[in-house]
Amino acid sequence: MVLRTCLLSTAIAAAFLAGSQPIAAQPVEARVEQTANPLLAAWETPEGVPPYDRIRPEHYEPAFDRAIAEARAQSVQIANDPSEPTFENTIEAMERSGRQLARVSSTFFTVASADATPANQAIQKNVAPKLARLSNETLLDQALFRRVDTLYRKRAELGLNPEQTRLLEETRKRFVRAGAALSPAARERVAAINEELANLGVEFGQKLLADQKANDVLLTAAEVDGLPGDQAGAAAAAAEAAGQPGHYLFPATRSAAEPFLTSAPDRGAREKIWRAFTLRGDNDNANNTSAVIARLVELRAERAKLMGARSHADFVLEDSMAKTTDAAMELLMAVYQPALARSKEELRDIEALAAKDGITDVEPWDWRYYAEQVRRERFSLDEAEVKQYMPLEGMVDALFETTQKLFGLTAHERKDIPVYADGVRVFEIREADGSKLGLFYADWFARPTKRPGAWMNSIRVPNGLLGDSPIVVNNQNIPPPAEGQPALISIDEARTLFHEFGHGLHGLLSKAHYPSLSGTAVPRDFVEFPSQVYEHWITEPSILRAHARNAAGEPMPEPMLQALLDAQTFNQGFLTVQQLSSAILDMRLHTLTELPAGFNARDWEAAQLRELGVPDEIGMRHRLPHFSHIFDGGYSASYYAYTWAEAMDADGFDAFKEAGDVFDPELAGKLRREVYERGNTRDPSESYIGFRGRLPNADALLRNRGLK
Repeated sequence: MVLRTCLLSTAIAAAFLAGSQPIAAQPVEARVEQTANPLLAAWETPEGVPPYDRIRPEHYEPAFDRAIAEARAQSVQIANDPSEPTFENTIEAMERSGRQLARVSSTFFTVASADATPANQAIQKNVAPKLARLSNETLLDQALFRRVDTLYRKRAELGLNPEQTRLLEETRKRFVRAGAALSPAARERVAAINEELANLGVEFGQKLLADQKANDVLLTAAEVDGLPGDQAGAAAAAAEAAGQPGHYLFPATRSAAEPFLTSAPDRGAREKIWRAFTLRGDNDNANNTSAVIARLVELRAERAKLMGARSHADFVLEDSMAKTTDAAMELLMAVYQPALARSKEELRDIEALAAKDGITDVEPWDWRYYAEQVRRERFSLDEAEVKQYMPLEGMVDALFETTQKLFGLTAHERKDIPVYADGVRVFEIREADGSKLGLFYADWFARPTKRPGAWMNSIRVPNGLLGDSPIVVNNQNIPPPAEGQPALISIDEARTLFHEFGHGLHGLLSKAHYPSLSGTAVPRDFVEFPSQVYEHWITEPSILRAHARNAAGEPMPEPMLQALLDAQTFNQGFLTVQQLSSAILDMRLHTLTELPAGFNARDWEAAQLRELGVPDEIGMRHRLPHFSHIFDGGYSASYYAYTWAEAMDADGFDAFKEAGDVFDPELAGKLRREVYERGNTRDPSESYIGFRGRLPNADALLRNRGLK
């Protein structure tokens, strides 16, 4: 997942990174003098990184206020320039504007997502409406829009190069899609909607994080009996830290819940964990998100209508590779139907095993446990045994070796870079010739204040115009191990490690000249291709043979490795139905032109799942009450993008298999040049065709999931 938006300037874009949200507005009491504020002074730090060792929460709001005022003044100056508009004094001037706000925003929102303390949450709640207001003022400014529109209409006469033409077209599109071409009354209403949406996104994320923390589960020794040692040890350490020695604490996060549900023999304990994880945002308390969801959907539908679109989904997909909701849904259903059929076959196998334990009705908290028993029986695989050969450090080495083999890049840890939280590591990424490419911040472990999920964001976007080198961040939520023990991860967590670094490479390798076109600033249904294609290399046998080793340094036994590879498509019916039901409900919700009377997220979701025929034992990967992607993560009406991109990533990796070498240097070079370096400097379809020679279809995706 990528946390980013694509607005007018680098400053405003950075300001709208989706992250964890505030739970209460707490005024920042100390207004620091600007001269003492490290955010406003020159950064005398290695590589010009944020001085996180000196920044305090009370520094952020004064810095935001000053940077917003500066960005506003720069925008007004461009809009009111008395000279005729030119590409340089209008489009390039906007690209150069707001640098201070870009710096403050990216510095803060990196922390706001990864360490959502009450102080940081209060700051986010306070600055969100200010940033929304600035965005509205800028993108709805009629004088500024006239300058952009004038240049757009005579673009063929300006002698622009292809990237400049793309920037001009994309800039005008952002103004139009923000409402600049609407009537005054409509513009005023769109501005109000945007500001309310910004506040609601903050509220959703904040409620979710609060409910997630409230849903932590404390178990007894008897309830964790039979659990793998690494899981039990980490849970014991967490309970100890929480003042509950002798117990076992499990946070209501995916990275804690799914391994438990896969491994725990105690059925009652599995139900506790499943309910804690699944009911986030749907408990009958102050953190229930249903009302927030309803208002978000209503406002999005209203804004789409003002923009001339039938629905929010139609409006969103106008600016995508898919182009239409029909095209997106056609792909989703083409994959969903065979997946549903496969899941019913899988359920029969699970029911047969569960019956041996006296279970006549399989429940959702049973599926992963018995699926693991089926996998163990069919492939002689045990998840707990596999994890012994997959320490995080070994998988990081695998990641960096893959990157070196493909692109010649090397990673060198930097201990001199200030970080925003304990456990964050920083690596300098270098080209094959030893020259510096950029910095990579790795924040892999969970903490109570971290938002759920995994994501990438940029602290600094590379571009030629301003001469900036890249700084990217990866986040996961791997449970910290007990003291002195290695962090052992599953193959799925290792795949996520590769996925997020694929996003990171998209940010690191960009050669776009203009900030607004750099790196991951591409349509949602293309942004997941560079990350998802990278996942394939984690299951490359040569990589696993070199790096999948246990604590004694012994390599994964060859029969286990082969079984792991053979089992890649196991349980894909379940996994695909979970993912696609989330995508389909996202699309259906955002194609509504108005909510049904008495809308409740829980009841609407249940009715949709019944209509789709989703088995109760499976459910959704992301239930609506905690669906961060679409309610505070920028993926509304776009969760289908993962499936759309998978059609490309499966087909794209086929190119390496067809070449006979998954590290083929010519193909790797083409992937880098045509995809990772391009950013949004051209239509993404051209980038994919530049790499593959044609567009993909669903066949490779279905083969990749074992559904064809």
